[in-house]
Amino acid sequence: MPIACPRCGSRNLRYARLHNFGERCWSWLGIRPLRCRDCRLRFVDRTWRLTHWRFARCPRCWRTDLALWSEHGAHLSLFAEVCLKMGAKPFRCEYCRINFVSFRQRHEKFSFQRWAKLRKATGDAEAPPNEGGTQ
Repeated sequence: MPIACPRCGSRNLRYARLHNFGERCWSWLGIRPLRCRDCRLRFVDRTWRLTHWRFARCPRCWRTDLALWSEHGAHLSLFAEVCLKMGAKPFRCEYCRINFVSFRQRHEKFSFQRWAKLRKATGDAEAPPNEGGTQ
């Protein structure tokens, strides 16, 4: 389950700046200050879930329901090419439309039907991902 803002419920979050040494120490354990990009609230939450440590997650929004993308025809960095040759899998987060590679397995497969149900249940007004094609 992704982290949500306690005030507005948005999942559009980013890491906030670390203010003191105590926050830096807690960040080594996965407890980080976060800032909501919608309502600007700063709060502290655990970003590493012990139940999801073995699954790949989006580096931007931390979701674990991911799609696959084809590396053919894509412009890859040298690091991504080396990782793919070593056995990493190419994943895509359809919510924030980012491609990345990971050696971890996918927790759940992304589906547009599940996304539409989730959007209706939460009343989320974010635009749907592009259904035409995932490149």
